[in-house]
Amino acid sequence: MAAPCINRFALIFRSISRTALSRCNRNGGRFMCTSTGNRNSPQDTSSGPGGSASSQTSNGGYNTHGTAQGAQYTDELDNSEDLVNEVEEEEMPEETEEEYQTKQAVLKASLPFVHQYGWTKKAIVAGAESLGMPSMVHGMFPRGGAELVFYFYEESNKELESFLKQKVKELKEKDEKIKTGPFIHDAIETRLRMIIPYIDKWPQAMAIQTLPQNAVQSWTNLSRVVDDIWFYAGDQSNDFNWYTKRGSLAAVYKSTEIYLIQDRSEDYTDTWNFLENRLEDVVSAGHLARNLQETNTVLSEGAKGFCVMTRNLLGMNNR
Repeated sequence: MAAPCINRFALIFRSISRTALSRCNRNGGRFMCTSTGNRNSPQDTSSGPGGSASSQTSNGGYNTHGTAQGAQYTDELDNSEDLVNEVEEEEMPEETEEEYQTKQAVLKASLPFVHQYGWTKKAIVAGAESLGMPSMVHGMFPRGGAELVFYFYEESNKELESFLKQKVKELKEKDEKIKTGPFIHDAIETRLRMIIPYIDKWPQAMAIQTLPQNAVQSWTNLSRVVDDIWFYAGDQSNDFNWYTKRGSLAAVYKSTEIYLIQDRSEDYTDTWNFLENRLEDVVSAGHLARNLQETNTVLSEGAKGFCVMTRNLLGMNNR
């Protein structure tokens, strides 16, 4: 028991020391160039036909000290930046498998504390302490609560994928075809039920996901949800419909998620009815789009035929 614990402490302190060393060198470089001397970059003040390299002072003399000092500060700043780069390259290698597993264990242990502390660093600290790790372990999670939100989201996506795989397997064993509508409804309901244990704090998680720095990963996670659902539902489209189907389902998912956090009905019955209605709206919109496309095709063909007839009557096609 002692050896794994010591290894975890070593990983934690190494991660924290790397961050501290990098910040120390970076701040030291900034202080070096801003706390002393002239902070403005040297300017060429040469005058006259000779283009003297030194700057002339108001009393007629020449001042080369300022230029040399500015060059010295510039060199020192460049050296400090090089030092920071060396530290980042040599002292901050890619995350090892052991470090990754340690972080995953901490995040998993932090979930039970979300009810008390929300999706915050405090929950992560509490989770680490429950594993016998020091509170300073939060230094391994620079994005704080966002990392806890995304951990839960990604784990839930994996759970959904396993559920869909099993369901497709069962239908094949029974030699039954997948009914797209009910299949998608069950998939979305199953995924949304995963957030019910954290429903009291989920508005905070949704707010964290909308922050600009988290937008890309949030959209990636949502895209995986809808893509998995359509894939296991048997979607084989390889044209523009691939995008419209996923875009429509993403809108249904998010609108139902928003409805869920406000629902007070028993077993969230109103939410599942809302989901059913939204899916029917998507189907109706799809039929409408196809009808419009067919109508446009008929109109375009009719207009083309009318033009040909007119040209024939006028004898233009014989020219």
